[in-house]
Amino acid sequence: MNRTFWIDLIRVVGAFFVVMLHTSYRVAGGPMVEEPGDAFGSPGWLVAKCFIRLGCVAVPLFLMVSGSLLLGRNEEMFTFYRKRFGKVLLPFFAWSCIFILCLWGAGRGFKDGTPITLFSSIGALLSGGISGHFWFMYMLISLYLVVPFLSVFVRNASRKMLIGFLMFWFFAVVMFPIINNIAKATLNITNLANYFPFERGTVSYSVGFFVAGYVLRDILISKRWMVIAIVVWMCLAMTPVNSYLQTTYPDSSMSFLFSFMGKYVLSIVSHPATLAVIAFLALRSLGDLPSIASSHFGRLVSLLAPLTFGIFLCHHLFLVPTMGILDKMLGLGSTKSWLLVLCAIPAVTVLVYSAAAVLIYLIRQSRYLKFLAP
Repeated sequence: MNRTFWIDLIRVVGAFFVVMLHTSYRVAGGPMVEEPGDAFGSPGWLVAKCFIRLGCVAVPLFLMVSGSLLLGRNEEMFTFYRKRFGKVLLPFFAWSCIFILCLWGAGRGFKDGTPITLFSSIGALLSGGISGHFWFMYMLISLYLVVPFLSVFVRNASRKMLIGFLMFWFFAVVMFPIINNIAKATLNITNLANYFPFERGTVSYSVGFFVAGYVLRDILISKRWMVIAIVVWMCLAMTPVNSYLQTTYPDSSMSFLFSFMGKYVLSIVSHPATLAVIAFLALRSLGDLPSIASSHFGRLVSLLAPLTFGIFLCHHLFLVPTMGILDKMLGLGSTKSWLLVLCAIPAVTVLVYSAAAVLIYLIRQSRYLKFLAP
């Protein structure tokens, strides 16, 4: 099968950031950063938050590259469903069963603490309660349901209409939370966002990335702007420093500025939608350089690209025990050392990513297990 290098590059980078993101969440104090541990507010926690901000483009990149491939096709609806769901549903169900068996073998229950039984397993499978990273699969399946209709829209829409759609969507997902903050501060409205369903992880939030990938797929930027885009992307990943300063110096004369920047400026410029567009343009243009595609790095990317979906599905099998061991040995889940976190997150990410890639490669070589990694 002929492959497009820039698409392979974005997939490989996106999968790497998924592993890095989940590693960083655990180092930041728990399975999710919203569950702070003993290191909350420390320099180590700050470094983990910066890694989280850097990797928050992972899912948007996957969605954008899928949109660039799938939208605009003149494909019969049920043919599309048969092809896409055949590649997604069977491996997802199989890996869900594998995770259930692993949880049962380790004497653990599901995310909500429910013991593992046949009926609770069916309920967890239907409700997304098996493993935290599987939320993406439920969102992706829901998104696939609307792709044939979305394809009709983009095929018949003008460029101006598509840009208008993206502007409205950007306002909804980026600007509306700021309006919500203003409403809470000035109008004493508890949560205006309850009436505007564009929360992260929903189809209405994700569909914009699909369309953005379709619109941006043919846009190339020069090497100079590519470097600028990458530097800006890396710099914007440092925006958690503002929250750290606000937390560390709550009574300083600068606290108002820190609060204003966090709520009304950095929430726009470092939003995943903003960062994803910058990252997509940079990687799209980088992947179009012949010197990159023909290098040793390019050959590695071409080798890893077919494995990325499987890496996403199975990487928690390696991440959870690895983090458990490192937490006991180094206290990684509660460390306040910024240097340890700075070294540990990339190292764990490479280790888990490599182990998952080897497993998926071996599975793909098997005649009977290949359905686990299509």
